[in-house]
Amino acid sequence: MSIKKIRKSEEITNAKALEILRTLSTTTQLSEDQRKTLDYLEKVTKRKPDEAESIVKKLIEKFGFTRITAVQLTNLSIESLDELKLILSYLEKREYSDSELKEIYKILTGQ
Repeated sequence: MSIKKIRKSEEITNAKALEILRTLSTTTQLSEDQRKTLDYLEKVTKRKPDEAESIVKKLIEKFGFTRITAVQLTNLSIESLDELKLILSYLEKREYSDSELKEIYKILTGQ
């Protein structure tokens, strides 16, 4: 049995994970789990990696989110302000004003 060490850990967006798996699939045969993950990500990922990373950076800089919170928000397809408010209530301990929620929603949806 071979044990591999994790050399580096980083929170990445679904878009980046999709890019990595697509690249990996061109040079090696993916495991069943990797193929399932690739299939899933191809269905749910709506952004390009650089666009998703830009959103993550904006959320961190503008609202002080941790990277993991910003990545989670970017990965989700949030469809309303109420949904955003509910999700933030689980991810963050602070309350957000209506104007902050609108601005976060605008960043996430591009509207």
